[in-house]
Amino acid sequence: MIDRIDIKNFKCFPEATIRLKDINVFTGVNAAGKSTIIQAMLLAFATMKEKNDSVDINNALGIQIGNPNVLVSQNSSDDGNADFSVALFEDDRNIEFLYNIDRMSPLNLPFEINKVGHIKSQLFYLNAERIGPRMSYPAGGENIRQDGANAAYIVEQADMQGICIPKEVCVIDSIKFSEQVQEWMDAILGDVHMSVSTDLTKASTDIMYKNMLVDHPVFPTMTGFGLSYVFSVVVMGLWCSTQDNAILIIENPEAHLHPAAQSKIGKFLQIISSAGVQVIVETHSEHIVDGIRLQAAYMDKTKDVAVDFFSRVDRKVDIQEIWVDSNGELSDWPKDFFDQKSIDLMDLLKMRRRNADKQ
Repeated sequence: MIDRIDIKNFKCFPEATIRLKDINVFTGVNAAGKSTIIQAMLLAFATMKEKNDSVDINNALGIQIGNPNVLVSQNSSDDGNADFSVALFEDDRNIEFLYNIDRMSPLNLPFEINKVGHIKSQLFYLNAERIGPRMSYPAGGENIRQDGANAAYIVEQADMQGICIPKEVCVIDSIKFSEQVQEWMDAILGDVHMSVSTDLTKASTDIMYKNMLVDHPVFPTMTGFGLSYVFSVVVMGLWCSTQDNAILIIENPEAHLHPAAQSKIGKFLQIISSAGVQVIVETHSEHIVDGIRLQAAYMDKTKDVAVDFFSRVDRKVDIQEIWVDSNGELSDWPKDFFDQKSIDLMDLLKMRRRNADKQ
């Protein structure tokens, strides 16, 4: 498990330290640095896999950013050792990556490494641009892709390889991978039945859904986006629970979901965390946060939850750590922290009083 991340001169952070627990929630206003922390982790883990002395920054981050010089903080502190750096701390081990812009080869990012011991954690990432409903999905890969495109294929492969789900996350007695995916889909969305089949000749996988509204299974394109988006989240979570030293990063797991389903996704991620997966969630949903803290309180694991609230203060990013007590209550409710409903309700009350005065 990664205990801490140190960042220097990276994007909006001249300097930042993030302390991590078993399950971590990054939330806050837009463009305040949440994705930057995730990108720093993606870059660090991609760099660890490099056999050369430079990394392709666009491939590492999974998005096109162009020239790496845009990653250097515009308010950088005078460090001198590197243009920017990322350091990971895991127990008594740590590794620091020092990056310097190569003016002669602008799309490659040279790096140096300072390390003490070997980082054991392995990173799994599901981004916000997950693949939606399709007639079929690509088959192949040993792990789930960042957009979840091959999640259905991984389900079938997990069954063929006899990969078993830990009992901590099992909804039913069966430890068969596909059956647990089915039961979790049903638990989160209600009345969902699914089947998966792969055509190796075409390297494609089909998934079919059915509920009480239809007599025969249909393709995902005949359903809304919620089913497809939840499917990849559930598969990725369960897959990570079968891996050693897994870190799971998920962006916006609430996308296309009813509030009740969002809360259940939060509970699901907390349960995945209890099975030994370190979870990092970037979210704008209070229901995800509520689901996590409720389940953590139920399991007596609130000390393992960290909520980091990102905001912009005086042209700087402020990260406020919010803790969860044994009752599931949050230690603080700063301005802009899921307070919009209260603000809107107050405005509606004012509107009602204003209209009453006119009568």
